[in-house]
Amino acid sequence: MLFSRALPSKNILVLDVGSSSVASFLVSVGRGSPELLATVRSPLPLLADPDFRQIERHTVRALKETAEHFHKSYPRISPDLIFVVISAPWYFCETKLVKISRREAFRITPQLLDDLVKDELELFKRKLVDSFSFPSDELLLLEHEVMRTVVNGYPVKNPLGKNTNQLELALYMSFTKKNFFETMESILRHFFSKGVLKVVSEPTALFRALSGMASAAEGFLIVDIGGEITEVYLVRGGILESALTFNWGGNLMVRQLASFLKVDFPEALSFFKSRVRGELKSSLEEKFSTVLQGVCSEWQDTLLKVLSELGKDKPLPQTMFLLGGTAGSDVVKNCASAKEFASLTILGKPFNVLTFIPEDLNKRVVVRGLDRQDPQMTLPLLLVLSALSHV
Repeated sequence: MLFSRALPSKNILVLDVGSSSVASFLVSVGRGSPELLATVRSPLPLLADPDFRQIERHTVRALKETAEHFHKSYPRISPDLIFVVISAPWYFCETKLVKISRREAFRITPQLLDDLVKDELELFKRKLVDSFSFPSDELLLLEHEVMRTVVNGYPVKNPLGKNTNQLELALYMSFTKKNFFETMESILRHFFSKGVLKVVSEPTALFRALSGMASAAEGFLIVDIGGEITEVYLVRGGILESALTFNWGGNLMVRQLASFLKVDFPEALSFFKSRVRGELKSSLEEKFSTVLQGVCSEWQDTLLKVLSELGKDKPLPQTMFLLGGTAGSDVVKNCASAKEFASLTILGKPFNVLTFIPEDLNKRVVVRGLDRQDPQMTLPLLLVLSALSHV
């Protein structure tokens, strides 16, 4: 049970900052399940050939619109927690396995752990500077967390004070661009001067939310199809082991549909949503299926390369959570569960692909005034569950 005792009522504003929209939920947390009070989604314009600067400019605008909406619509509600989750391309992350082995036993002290973490953070920061040509002062540390500690081959929760010859840490680290973070912070503080501001990367937020629905020890994959980018996370051995991304999102599917049907982007998006709901006219179904299958085949090929990289050392978990607005498409789900992936899994079978709609989470979050069939709203609801760990 998430809530085993009465909690003082608190209000959380959860913001999902992605590559195609900024979605926000205002949630009341008290007795029983958290209750959704209001939601707003500010979409980014669907551009023909977007670049990073355009996406950043429109994301900032959408964030401002969202914050202003809640400030004006609910002037008497002040969030106790403003929980911001940033998706790709707004973060850079890595999980590093740090190992120490010495002939003579050594004592694990806070200073030793601090020095190890500090050294790894500096190494990762240099790696980002070299890879992306960022000046060092443009990168801001977002998170660092020791997700697992192994002493002499045995996992332990608290290693301090123990003597050992071998120490292993699984360290998750994430950075973001400093100017982007400061812009977000300035906007949110302008409208919400009080309340705790917590900004995290999507991998850790979804890791916490979905670990309550599947075994993190046995492992699972998370595949989030964003507007412009697909994010792939591997959870195994109780930790967030790896996170990779590639430039293919749901907007590409809409662009292809618009080109094929010779309509504008908003109309193509409307057609796509109708098909996901099963409301598309039969006269268009065959055309849609042909286009969607072609685009999804491209996505499947790229996903296969990414998963092959993740599974090069050992087989991948059998379970895959498929998220994002396009996850509700049967074509996309069929691509993710294709037989081509069977050689990568621990059972040698295609992935067991799980998708959600808001209705599936109704027992965990009290949802009112929300389209319970819209898969695009599933991800923000999962982030609400993740936010609860910070209350």
